[in-house]
Amino acid sequence: MSRQGVVVIIVVGNLIASLAVLVWRENERRYAALAITGCFGDSAQSPLGVSQECTGAKRLCRDSPPLLDWRHYCD
Repeated sequence: MSRQGVVVIIVVGNLIASLAVLVWRENERRYAALAITGCFGDSAQSPLGVSQECTGAKRLCRDSPPLLDWRHYCD
């Protein structure tokens, strides 16, 4: 493989890795917004999270859902 081919592979690999990191961080930011509602994650186990209704979470799921909902909060 030529030097130019190796450079192209490295550049494309870095681009894909950078995009993956950006998508991951945005997804985690959106999940954090859902956790603030007190309905999901660690906050759902607190007395406040258990006692309140999750109407705010429904709004957040509709307006700004996670890019990839692998935790299935917005089903």
